[in-house]
Amino acid sequence: MEQLRGDCLRLFNFSERIEYEDLIRGRHNRWGNDALLFRVNRGLGKLTTRYGKDNKGDTYGFLLLDNKPLINSYGEELYCPTCAKILSIGLGREKVNMSLIDTVRHSQDLSDITNAFETIKPMLSLLEDGYYFLTRIEMIPTDGEGNFFWNLTSSKKLYKATAPVYYKFHVSPGTPKFLLPSQGITMLNKERVHHYLDQIKNGKTMTGLAFYYGGFMSTLLDGHHRATAAYMENKSIDCLTILKVTGFGFHQDNKPNKIYVGGETYDFNSFSNPEGICNYLKKIFESRKSNLEVQEVASLLEDCQNLWIGEEASKIGIDLGQRVYPDYLAIAFSDMAGDVSDERINEAMARRDDEAEFELEMMFKKLQIQKPNKAFELSKRIINDSNWAMLLEDAFRYLSTLDSSEVEDLFIKY
Repeated sequence: MEQLRGDCLRLFNFSERIEYEDLIRGRHNRWGNDALLFRVNRGLGKLTTRYGKDNKGDTYGFLLLDNKPLINSYGEELYCPTCAKILSIGLGREKVNMSLIDTVRHSQDLSDITNAFETIKPMLSLLEDGYYFLTRIEMIPTDGEGNFFWNLTSSKKLYKATAPVYYKFHVSPGTPKFLLPSQGITMLNKERVHHYLDQIKNGKTMTGLAFYYGGFMSTLLDGHHRATAAYMENKSIDCLTILKVTGFGFHQDNKPNKIYVGGETYDFNSFSNPEGICNYLKKIFESRKSNLEVQEVASLLEDCQNLWIGEEASKIGIDLGQRVYPDYLAIAFSDMAGDVSDERINEAMARRDDEAEFELEMMFKKLQIQKPNKAFELSKRIINDSNWAMLLEDAFRYLSTLDSSEVEDLFIKY
């Protein structure tokens, strides 16, 4: 009890040590919402990532809350930036003291990012020392491949959305867009899901709290039943999201010029105190011990497993079959596309070089997700322009998903 009381006091006495530094406008990131840069100094280190090897030499990564695993990843090369990972659910959340869970649970119901930051400082003090972003991201409640996010059933499945996408010598490092669970699906409660379903039908947007994992994935810290209801209605979930600054880069003169966070690269000149950021990150990276001992890995793995209650879900009236959502490739291609204005499309079609071909392909894929009417018009332009024969297959594949007499006429004419 004394330890619990001490943790609670430290949580709230520490809140002033969470220092706001800069506001980054949404035009500078792929998810399109403003973000706050903040620094954690002398954090509790209760919510943290750790890595290590088991007695066979296999490498694992864990997201921990109070030294209990929330999510675990395994790959042949843990630090390989292009390698997808095998995932399993950490069952440690049920073993964490409730003061920490309550601090997480009551942290996400605010729309204004500045007010949200001030309100959740006690929760942010759970983090380890470093720099972070706090932002809002519209998340898709799947694993990036169309499957219900809470269903991690196979210990051998490689989750492709955990890695960046490389396509035709271009790369999308990953946009935080899909979700991983932080607790076992046996915690699913039918009444709570139906409560949130009623809220959705009354026009309420579902919210959650997430911590960026890597690639296109974030771990949902709170909001599992909201995300389940959103999935059932084929909706997204608006997540207050924490993203950790994971590194920095240098000019040729060895002066720092950029930082990396959430798959994005930010110029140091975008911030009010670039030297201070660099010096603090250097100190943190040099002092941090992130590697776990073999016995620690073994102990944590005992609290990780994959479990699915599909039959039980159907018995209690919850339909968790596949829904229609963009997958990780669709998001990657949208990121690569950038601006999809008429002017840019016309400019690319006028250039007709290899780079223009790639740009037009990406813009076409992005329009299919965001602006189907414009995608339809562009597909007709591609079909009727012999210079774009290399995109004919993509155009007809898209048209085949549409049901209209005009589409039928296009196929017949061709």
